[in-house]
Amino acid sequence: MLGGLALAVVGGLGWRRRLPRNRFAGVRTVNTLRDEETFAVGNQVGAPLSLAAAAVAVLGGLAALATPTTPLRLTLVLLAALGTFGLTVAGGVLGDRAARLVPMPTLGGCDGVCTGCSLVDGCGGSAGPAGAGPAAPESGAGSAATSTDEPAAR
Repeated sequence: MLGGLALAVVGGLGWRRRLPRNRFAGVRTVNTLRDEETFAVGNQVGAPLSLAAAAVAVLGGLAALATPTTPLRLTLVLLAALGTFGLTVAGGVLGDRAARLVPMPTLGGCDGVCTGCSLVDGCGGSAGPAGAGPAAPESGAGSAATSTDEPAAR
């Protein structure tokens, strides 16, 4: 039952986008831990299933306490645990998928101030200093052996 209450707190915070990025609670995958926005989105999407899992855990625990026989009590605890686990995993999968759909944040272009603009295609949409861009191949074959620094074959 205590685990169900903890799931309810995490689900409620996730639903309201108030769950801080942390190492212990919430949907924690590569996609959701990318930045604050993806963590918030992933946990907001997973929150309804987290709250459902909390309800299953708490109600299953209460039903097990109210049951007079041990075999029935163990059965209720096992079913509640399986239901809680399944709903929690489903919420995590949905949260991860939602976080994956959040676009990557765009970084500002270098506008020609970085020294690697001539080496990187794009550089934020800038052509680099003095229109420098990636060098085109020197021959149609695209072979690296066409460099002018090498001696001619004899």
